[in-house]
Amino acid sequence: MSRALSRSLMPPPHLGEMVRKARKEQGLTLEMLAERCGISKSMLSQIERGAVNPTFTLVWNLAQSLGLDLSTLGEQAASDHMITHIPAYSTPSKGSADGLCTVRLLNPPRTPMPIEWYDFSAAPGGALLSQPHAPGTFEHLTCLKGTLEIEAGEKRAKAEEGDTLRYRADQPHAIRNIGEGPARAILVVAQPQH
Repeated sequence: MSRALSRSLMPPPHLGEMVRKARKEQGLTLEMLAERCGISKSMLSQIERGAVNPTFTLVWNLAQSLGLDLSTLGEQAASDHMITHIPAYSTPSKGSADGLCTVRLLNPPRTPMPIEWYDFSAAPGGALLSQPHAPGTFEHLTCLKGTLEIEAGEKRAKAEEGDTLRYRADQPHAIRNIGEGPARAILVVAQPQH
């Protein structure tokens, strides 16, 4: 793997410090926070130490549980309805470091599940570079439009419209738009059951 790729895969700065500070300010133990947000105590400890790159859903759950201000995240839901409508403008999303990719969270962000799914889009040349997730995590990417390349560890594979790639996400990995036009995919992250 190139040195430039490994440098760009560093976890977001200070996330662990932010979580630890907010938890302690609220007088919460790791056990109490785990119960509140539905994330295991061991995963919370790893996040606070900066030893793991948490998925977007985990970060969102932590932010909601601790009242951290992540203004790009939000959900408009009425708990007394059978159908929850989340307008496109309220769907939590994040961009890639190069500004050419967007990942939109499609699963319920307040419900910790072993499966997360995302709407991924990338302009030509866009790349989403990721640190390893928890051991045993897999990603499943189905290309809906364009041409995407996956790099997982030392291996690379190409997906065109309709193709699905499955790969270990507990190693450095990247999704790149190698086509001439925009690309879109559904990305499913399957986390290990503990």
